Amino acid sequence: MKNTRILPCFWRILCCFAACLLLSGCAGGGKTEEARQTERPEKRETLDFYIWSDEESYVGQAAEAYNMLKGWEAVRLHVIPNQEHEEWLNQYDPSCGADLIGLRGNANLVEMENKGALLGLTEYLKDSDLDVTAFGNMYNEIAYEGEYYALPTRSTCWALFYNKELFDEAGLPYPTQMTWDEYLELAEKMTWTDGEEQVWGGYFPPWIYYISAIQEGYYLLDDDLEPVEESLALLNRMYESGTHMPYEQIKDRGDDCRYDFEKGNIAMMANGEWMVNMLLEDAEAGRSVPEWDIAPLPVPEGTEGGITVGMYQFAAITSTCSAPEEAFEFLIFLCGKQGAEIYARNAVIPAYSSEEIRDIYGEASGTAHSDIFFLAQKVQEQPMWYGYDRLLSLFKEDAEKYLMGEITLQEAMGDFEEGRKEILRSSSAG
Repeated sequence: MKNTRILPCFWRILCCFAACLLLSGCAGGGKTEEARQTERPEKRETLDFYIWSDEESYVGQAAEAYNMLKGWEAVRLHVIPNQEHEEWLNQYDPSCGADLIGLRGNANLVEMENKGALLGLTEYLKDSDLDVTAFGNMYNEIAYEGEYYALPTRSTCWALFYNKELFDEAGLPYPTQMTWDEYLELAEKMTWTDGEEQVWGGYFPPWIYYISAIQEGYYLLDDDLEPVEESLALLNRMYESGTHMPYEQIKDRGDDCRYDFEKGNIAMMANGEWMVNMLLEDAEAGRSVPEWDIAPLPVPEGTEGGITVGMYQFAAITSTCSAPEEAFEFLIFLCGKQGAEIYARNAVIPAYSSEEIRDIYGEASGTAHSDIFFLAQKVQEQPMWYGYDRLLSLFKEDAEKYLMGEITLQEAMGDFEEGRKEILRSSSAG
């Protein structure tokens, strides 16, 4: 998501002031700064932290607050453009001097660990007083081969965004928890044409091609790919139903899909929690944004309500870090309570959660239903498996051909099953 807004100085000062009040000492066995100073003289190390540009606004505020707390430039940010971040990780060269790096999900984490680029954190965590239960149910699933290599900074969570003005105009009640079939029925009711004006009942950004299968706990690794096939067929139903903007129109829209929603001709859009921050930023920048709210993500028939798809974003210490203890101290600040409050004030959902942080986020987001993000049962978008990024790329390639009408559903799934054999073999051998 795009996130280039710089908050007014008032908020920067507030974040820094809050950090100073809340933190008399960062992690490091839960000891105060004074206690640590009696054990070892403090190094004035400047840590180089590489992030992607979406993160610059709120991570920048956290770094500023931490630097003010320390009294010098303890953390220096290096911002990589969003579209270049994946390639930067693929071509990662330790000579760049990175001490910390931001990682976009499990696949990034596993790939970097297999390059030997990440420092194990399990022993550091044992000696800290960080309350890892505050990270929620996905935390237990992010260890890789028994070791923790990163801490979660924020948590993604898919929901259903809707245009309240269009529902009011149609005289229909706002969406609540639905199945995917019920969602499609409602999208049909909310689709109409008035002269040159086209209102689409729904919009699904093509970022997760098998979302309903994930909600049921199935991945591209599984022997049984029937739920994945059904999920891809569901996506095709959306795009071909006449109730959603067609796939060929949106396949390259990326994060700009929010502009389609802001134009006021989309009634409902499935999207991640990052869209809250985007809509607020756009409104503050003077763009016309309709009155909106959120409902739980639709679920497959027979599935418990409240199940959605989510994933952590991470910060990790490199294996070549010049000052790992100092880097871990900053990680605890960024990923713990202090950093979480800064994220929440920016209407970004931190991985670390508490009732207080939920309240801060609720006030910042402006939606009465912000608890949906925190109370949802999140199923990880990706498993911790080496090579899963290659499975995703292969499936996307075959899914696109199907959605563009170039091959049948059976051909797409057959091509994928054949291609994944080699990926499974090579990953097992690795």
